[in-house]
Amino acid sequence: MDRILPSELTLEILSRLPADSVLQCREVCTGWRDLIGHLSNAHMRLQQSSQLDGNSFPSLSSHIAANVAVGLLFCFIFPKESGNQFYYGEYHNHPNYKLKRINQPPTFNKSVVGSCNGLICFAEGKDILVQEPSYICNPITSEYLNFRRLNVKRNSEFGAIVCGFGYHTSTKKYKIVKICYIQDQPLGRVMVYTLGSGSGWRDIGETAYSLRPTRGFFHAILSYRSSFGTLANGALHWLTNENKILSFDLANENLYLLPFPLFDRTTSAWDYFHLEVLGGCLCFVHKKLGEPLLDIWFLRKQGETSSFDLNEQGDYHSFVWIKKFSIPTGCQAAPCALTNSGEVLLLCRSSLFCFNPKTATLERLTDKGISHVLPHVNSFVSLKALGEKCLFRKRYYANPAPKEIFIKQQREDTDQET
Repeated sequence: MDRILPSELTLEILSRLPADSVLQCREVCTGWRDLIGHLSNAHMRLQQSSQLDGNSFPSLSSHIAANVAVGLLFCFIFPKESGNQFYYGEYHNHPNYKLKRINQPPTFNKSVVGSCNGLICFAEGKDILVQEPSYICNPITSEYLNFRRLNVKRNSEFGAIVCGFGYHTSTKKYKIVKICYIQDQPLGRVMVYTLGSGSGWRDIGETAYSLRPTRGFFHAILSYRSSFGTLANGALHWLTNENKILSFDLANENLYLLPFPLFDRTTSAWDYFHLEVLGGCLCFVHKKLGEPLLDIWFLRKQGETSSFDLNEQGDYHSFVWIKKFSIPTGCQAAPCALTNSGEVLLLCRSSLFCFNPKTATLERLTDKGISHVLPHVNSFVSLKALGEKCLFRKRYYANPAPKEIFIKQQREDTDQET
């Protein structure tokens, strides 16, 4: 059967199919299995897929114009299930899209660091302040890898660990970054793991920039920032204690600072701050305590609408934050993606909502029970092909999802108590 069409044409056709359909095609014949398993197919798959991780669309306008579905990874917690369950779904502007459980067992005491080109990185730690990368997988290829953890002495335990996961298009390298803060020591230690390099964790030096949470304001910590870096334009970004944005360039492996937006309202330590990527742009999310609006700011270069490299740290005057959305959520919410029609998808009250800026209305798309949602694209990026000695997981065909879950279109009054 593999001789009916030229391999180039077969590969082109297969690369346009959904990932789960391609998995079924692997069983047709050895020729197709070899084509799908080849690393070049992974790159083709990434070119064909719609990726919303901040590195695919050159500008907000080009993203909105692109007629692509929004791929999302959902983390659910079920009352009768142990651990977190993960599902994948796509938002097409069509009702009742069924979510599919991914090939990943329930996780215990693990959090998602990030998703990039189909790879999902997890972290775990003793509490929310110490989150160390521990595990990476691709549910489509069934490959996974456990990271070596730090050996911490009793008299020098870590007071905080922040981390991030990303890919840089110029180097074509996937990197995991962690910044470790020893208790009672002011400096943070920066360590980098490059997938496939064979060098393990590299110590690239210390940083005086503080990402260490202040334990005396624990509630403010939860709303102030995440321990996980936000990937945009080949760099990871965190919020600092000094009201700045600390960025790590994944190509040059250097740290630099970006400024906060110039707010048109006064802020306090109890305000909600968050970094996100929407339509390929780094965004700053802000909600003032006691006010209904969630403001979303987009980082731009003055006079330009396309994206840009964010490592021009000495040219602050060319950067400008533009407030694009003010969403009446009435509570803290986490924007996660833009649709191809310019709507904002966000997690609010443990459900996925869609905000239409033209009508200034919110629609509930899922039932409650979501603990986390982030952009994700299914791909065939292989940890083994990248050079890692990975393990392979048995597929969970015999372990069905606890319940059927759909992305639906149902208008609800979000002012009512949910």
